[in-house]
Amino acid sequence: MGQSNLLLVVALVLVGAKLGGAASRRFGMPAVLGKLIVGVALGPAVFGLLTPNASLNGLADIGIILLMFIAGLETDVAKMRSVGMPAFLAATGGVALPMAAGAGLGVAFGMPVKEALFLGTVLTATSVGITAETLQELGRLQSREGTAILAAAVIDDIMGVVVLSVVLAVDGGGSLAVPLTRMALFLPLAFAAGVLILPALVERIGRLHDDETAIALVIGIALLYAWSAEYAGGLAAVSGAYLAGLLVARTRISEHATQSIDRIAGAFFIPIFFVVIGLRMDSSALRDAPSFALALIAVAVVTKVAGCFAGALAGGFAPRDATRVGLGMVSRGEVALVVAVIGLDHGLVSASTFSAAILMTLATTLATPLLLKWAYRAPRTVRQQVPAPALAGEMAEP
Repeated sequence: MGQSNLLLVVALVLVGAKLGGAASRRFGMPAVLGKLIVGVALGPAVFGLLTPNASLNGLADIGIILLMFIAGLETDVAKMRSVGMPAFLAATGGVALPMAAGAGLGVAFGMPVKEALFLGTVLTATSVGITAETLQELGRLQSREGTAILAAAVIDDIMGVVVLSVVLAVDGGGSLAVPLTRMALFLPLAFAAGVLILPALVERIGRLHDDETAIALVIGIALLYAWSAEYAGGLAAVSGAYLAGLLVARTRISEHATQSIDRIAGAFFIPIFFVVIGLRMDSSALRDAPSFALALIAVAVVTKVAGCFAGALAGGFAPRDATRVGLGMVSRGEVALVVAVIGLDHGLVSASTFSAAILMTLATTLATPLLLKWAYRAPRTVRQQVPAPALAGEMAEP
């Protein structure tokens, strides 16, 4: 794609995202839903004006990383500790039930056992980028159930990587020692670095008296953690970004970083992410095998809600809040897309199964804002956007 074409595409995506979000809010729906619908309309599924490409996907990747970094910044760590057991049980139920049901569905439709197992692996994924944005709009991101969803998603990611490693090892005769060792080493080292190094780094940033440089360095921390989680820890990049947000939130720049980065990401990168998700909609799976595609979508939604609901309920949540946790974990997002691509590259899933998995991913992503809106009925006032004070200058004050 030439530079002039890229500029036009990005302009179209940004304008469409803002108009779609405004229209969605006008009808009482979360703005994220309108952005997703704009992506579907512009993409191959409807008008075919745009298709995902390397440039757009790169910008979208930065968008989801910054979104989850902001979610980590806004997470109350003390409250997260209080929902540790419900989050763990919700994640466990949200992995085990979809895995079993997905494999059973594959067998029922005549798939080989390996392909059926991998289909179940795709269903274990959870991506809470959409959920985090929707909860933020509803004023519930820092609620007990919102915190549980974010914590459960991180645990779900770890469990999902373990399941994926098991399935790939069984298929190729490999060992589980390497991926499990990578995760076991990365998580404590990343946390220790955040606790021991970040405070000193923040002090140095504060002495710069340069707001732009300070913001750039904070964003660099988010991107570095995202990269290291994926390439060193074997986890999803969004988990690394969320961990970075949790760690930066412990420092004195927390509030200023949230306000400044929220504006940068919310104005450019995050809208592109939501539109690109919609652009990936492919209707071929629904045309070629409608019964399987629809069954996969139904199983994906029902089993994730039921599994997470049961886990949260067992962890002490009230039925209403446990339902919200289950609904918030429905979206599969980019995590399922990555798993599906791995399956296709390893020859574990057919092209038609891959297309159905993509359709399921997009359907659950589109459904999540609507389900959460229904679960909360009357949203709280969206948190106010206030002018961000000078980041470095504020930090330098005694």
